[in-house]
Amino acid sequence: MATRVTFYRPGKSFPAFSVTGEGCSLQCDHCRGRYLQGMRPALDPDELERAAARLSFEGGRGFLLSGGCDRRGRVPLGDFSGAVRRIRATTGLQVNVHPGLLDEEDAAAVISSGAEAFSVDVVQDPLTISGTLHLQASPRDYCRTMELLEPTGRLVPHVCVGLQSERGEEGTLETISAHSVRALIILGLMGARGTMYEHRSVPPERLVRAVGKAVATVPAPVLLGCMRPRGQWEVEVQAIEDGAAGVVNPSPRTVQWALDQGYRVENVPSCCALHL
Repeated sequence: MATRVTFYRPGKSFPAFSVTGEGCSLQCDHCRGRYLQGMRPALDPDELERAAARLSFEGGRGFLLSGGCDRRGRVPLGDFSGAVRRIRATTGLQVNVHPGLLDEEDAAAVISSGAEAFSVDVVQDPLTISGTLHLQASPRDYCRTMELLEPTGRLVPHVCVGLQSERGEEGTLETISAHSVRALIILGLMGARGTMYEHRSVPPERLVRAVGKAVATVPAPVLLGCMRPRGQWEVEVQAIEDGAAGVVNPSPRTVQWALDQGYRVENVPSCCALHL
C-alpha cells in the first residue's frame, strides 16, 4: 500500500484569532508582536462567538485560538473556555488552542473548552527562555504544561528550529519524547520584520536534521508546520523522505514529487495540529 502524506492548507477556512489583538507583554526578540498582526482580533468571548458563527456560515473548518502572552508566558484564555464549548456544540468547527505556559488552574480552564488540540511551544534552553523570550520561567515550566495537558490525548508540542541552540533543540525533542503526544510540529525560525531577527532564518540543512531527529526520537506523527522559511521545496521533500507525515502549504514541486513517487496524497484545508 502506498505511503500517505498529508498536505495541510488552512487558508481562510482555518483562520487564527487573537484574544489580545496585537498586544503582547513579552515582546520576544524574534517577534515583537508582529505575528499577531496577521490574526483576527477576538477580544472577548462574545466577539469570538460572532466571528465563529460567520466562519461556520462561510464554510470554514475551524480556527486557532491564540494571542499575546502576559509576563508569565500565558495567553489569557480562561474566559474563553465557555465560548469555545458553545462554538463546538453549535457550529461543528474544530478548535486548536495555543495557551502558552499553564498552571493547574489555567490548565483546567483550557481543558474544559473541549478543544480538539492544545498546541504548546516547547523550549528547553534556559538562555533562550530568559534572553530571547524575556520570560521568567524555566525548562521545567514547559514540562509541567505538557504534563497537565497530556492526559487529554490532545497535546501537540511545537519546536521552532533555530530559535534556541542545537543542543537545546535536541534536549527539547528528548523531553517531548517522554510524553504522550498527539503529534509533533516542527517549525523554522522566521524573524519578523523590524526585529533584530529580521534577517535571520534557520539554515535548510538544520531544519532537515531536526525533522529527522524528531522522527527518530518522538513516537508520534511529525509534521512540518506553517511557520518556516518559504521557497525551500527540497526541505519539504527531504522531510517527507525522512518520515514526516505531513507538510503545511507545500510548494507545487513538492506535491508533484509526492505524486510521482507514488505517495497517497491527502489535501486537508485545516490546521496540521489536528492531524489524525
